[in-house]
Amino acid sequence: MGWAGEVSRVWRVSCISVLAGPDPSGGRCVLPQGELVWEVQRVAPDLDSIRRLLREQLEHADAVALRGITTSFMIAGRRYRHEYLWHVLGLDELDGRFFDGSTLAATLERHLVRQAAEELRPLVAGKRVLFFSGLDRYGSAEVLSTYTRRIIFGDLLYGLRLGIPITSFHALVASAPQLVRAVSQAPAQWFWPSARRKPRFMPRYHYYFRGADVIVGDISYFYRYAPSRLAGKVVFAALQGPEDVDLFREKGVRVLVSLTPEVGGAMVPVPVLEAGLHLASGDGGSPPHADALLNQLQEMDLSPRIYYFASEDQEPALALARLPVKETEPLAPRSPEELDLTPGEDVAKFAFVIHPLSFRDVRRLAIVRALARFVPERLIEDAVAYLPPFPVGVVRGITSPTGARAEGVLYAVPMTSKAILRFPPGFMYRKLEQVARQAEGLGCRLMGLGAYTSVVGDAGVTVSQRVSIGVTSGNSFTVACTLRTLELTAAICGIDLGKSAVLVIGATGSIGSICARLLAPKVRELQLVGPRPEKLLALASLISRETPRMQGRIKLSRLAADYLPSADAIITTTSAVDPVVDVSLLKPGCVVCDVARPPDIKPEAARARDDILVVESGEVRLPAGAELTYDIGLPPMTIYACLAETAILALDRRFGHFTLGREIDPAKVQLIAELGAKHGFELAPVRSFGQVVDSSRYRRLVEANASRIAVC
Repeated sequence: MGWAGEVSRVWRVSCISVLAGPDPSGGRCVLPQGELVWEVQRVAPDLDSIRRLLREQLEHADAVALRGITTSFMIAGRRYRHEYLWHVLGLDELDGRFFDGSTLAATLERHLVRQAAEELRPLVAGKRVLFFSGLDRYGSAEVLSTYTRRIIFGDLLYGLRLGIPITSFHALVASAPQLVRAVSQAPAQWFWPSARRKPRFMPRYHYYFRGADVIVGDISYFYRYAPSRLAGKVVFAALQGPEDVDLFREKGVRVLVSLTPEVGGAMVPVPVLEAGLHLASGDGGSPPHADALLNQLQEMDLSPRIYYFASEDQEPALALARLPVKETEPLAPRSPEELDLTPGEDVAKFAFVIHPLSFRDVRRLAIVRALARFVPERLIEDAVAYLPPFPVGVVRGITSPTGARAEGVLYAVPMTSKAILRFPPGFMYRKLEQVARQAEGLGCRLMGLGAYTSVVGDAGVTVSQRVSIGVTSGNSFTVACTLRTLELTAAICGIDLGKSAVLVIGATGSIGSICARLLAPKVRELQLVGPRPEKLLALASLISRETPRMQGRIKLSRLAADYLPSADAIITTTSAVDPVVDVSLLKPGCVVCDVARPPDIKPEAARARDDILVVESGEVRLPAGAELTYDIGLPPMTIYACLAETAILALDRRFGHFTLGREIDPAKVQLIAELGAKHGFELAPVRSFGQVVDSSRYRRLVEANASRIAVC
């Protein structure tokens, strides 16, 4: 693709390739702020020759790129250098003008793989996947691990030639530091086939090819190790050029996904594109910053090239498999069994699941306080987790202005937030099934999931398939209340959202993503922070399609600190156990809606800043006459929005599943907001760390914003 306007500069990059296969060629494409031109020179796998050529090419190029050998790895957000290569090639001497593509691949390749995996979901989900190297393609492995657990990594098969497979993504994560250490201190030819001068007569482990449904790797591995036939396989490969496509067509591959980006129709090697984007950013000699590349990639809106080689009788079935799955649960009209109560029933009953957020809440039990004197907290947490869920209170007397009545039973799962994250999702699923069975015996026809019980696993989807009553996470009403709280508080504090930059932390989560989508039409600039770059890019693309005026006004980062100083208002909704927001970086006059439980901001940190306001979001007042018999840590007559959603659905006799999964339907947010107003649920007075915000605090924020606007 290209950008409108005159090309202001031409960037020249020399790419040195040590890959096998047809002779690669150069090319050109248009990038932001300039045109990228590159030439490719093949070199023998000799480090002395590569070192000499790197320096020769720098004499007439703006940067040099190396393809076929990786000089650094990006593992779990951390960069590891291949110390042997950096020393032998003298890369420190190249003044930041050398690129191997590892930084860009850690972001771009994840994005391309996720897009392709979504389109090919029936051919990827639950299938057996073979990675030639997990170290080289850690980001792709993390993405595909969300689609299947059946992954084998060949770092010790095709790399170090030890004949040992790594049989899961978790095993790769656990062994990665040791693997990196071993690889980075060894000669290049010990690990990369492209660096080996001569073919070695050693096993090619074709057994793993035969057993795999999906194969992922660099093109050099396929030229050296792949058997003559790969019939019916799905292949993700970093291609050198269009000529490589013929290799896979001849081998009988069913679908080929190119991991080499195409810009304006040109297939651009990842190291070359990394160099071009870095040059276009004007960062000089500093190393490329992953988040700066992330925003450039958002502007480019790249997609993977997918080649379908299936026969005609297979292709229609594949096309049908790629059709998006639409939600079958209608919002309205409702089925008769949802509309009507059982004979003789005049009060709709529901259950709601809570749990202690931290060990401090568990210590409320006398036996735990006694044990904590000599038993480690984690041991107590894990032991208590095996206790069955039990009822702890009720919320009764809920009466709607329409005359409808409801009451609910609160069940406690004795697991802290940290314990829930440590245990496998199936452990929580079984506890929620227990709650559903007990609640159904009491006449409940709906179950709401509170706090981390709505986060674990697939956010209620599996549980809903295993129980016979309706299930909701409560997140739709949480979103509606959060946005309303932000709008009201910002207006009181003198912040015009239409002229403001709003930051969403945890933007790729279920609540954060829908908040971002619904905020987009109302703000000047949207800043999105999340740990997974491929999800950030997908969300930004979705928002740009839904709200075209936001194109160029969406900023992305994996680090909240990048945007904390510039945000006028913030919604933070992470699943982090520990606080993630550095309050000292916040702009004076900033308003923060902290939806996370546990909170993302420490009270003592916020108290040090009287010119910012942190408010608790998702708190709702019960209708008059209702009674809550258990202390959930909120003021009288106040409940969380997720509990309120469950009660509202019960009052409206909607006993089917409502909010489930990671993607929240905007229509459901609108619907539950309307139902909440219909049945008398209103926002509770805005609080900051347990205290209702008084008028003097609001005036301080108004003054801070007024003075800042005057300076601007």
